[in-house]
Parts: sequence; structure tokens; C-alpha cells
Amino acid sequence: MDMDKTTGTTPSKQLRRTREGRMIAGVCSGAGRFLGVDPNLLRLGLAIFTIFGGAGVALYAIAWLLIPEEGARKSVAEDLFKKASDSPTVQDAMQKTKDAVNKNRTHA
Repeated sequence: MDMDKTTGTTPSKQLRRTREGRMIAGVCSGAGRFLGVDPNLLRLGLAIFTIFGGAGVALYAIAWLLIPEEGARKSVAEDLFKKASDSPTVQDAMQKTKDAVNKNRTHA
């Protein structure tokens, strides 16, 4: 294992989508590296889940949204959430929802 020269500790293993060895978005290659298994086994598993019920596509999409890419600090979902929360339209909708909930609480 590599040691961090500044702290003398080993870096923690992180789940990341990889750029190298990717087929689509690097989910299986990143998970394979993290778990220490062949990414093709994970791809096969997702294909089986897709054929028998369609869950493989959903699992892959969720993983793509939640797992950050190598070199990125945030996942796609975190970026989307941040952009949405900064939007005046979303902020207005959230305020209207809070006001409606508070109004219902006082009348209940």
C-alpha cells in the first residue's frame, strides 16, 4: 500500500467512476476496482438484472448519479441538487411549500 508522506497514513479507498476501462460511464470499472473484482462480472450481473425485470438499467443510472467520477469532488446528483437549490424558481417553490405546510399546521 502507498503511504501518504505528509501524514504517514495509507489513503482511504474511495468508490469512484473510472475514466480508464469504462464502457459507458465508468460505473462497473470503478466498482470493480473498489471491490477488487473483474468489472465484466459486474457488467454481466447488471445485464442479467436488465433482462429479468429491467432493474439493471435503473441500478446503473442511480450509480452514475451517486458515484463521483475520478478527480471530481462531487457526484452528478450533488451538482444537480446544488444547481437546483441555487435557482430562484426552486427557492420560490420551496418557500411556498413551507408556507402551505405551516398554514396547515396552524389550522389543524
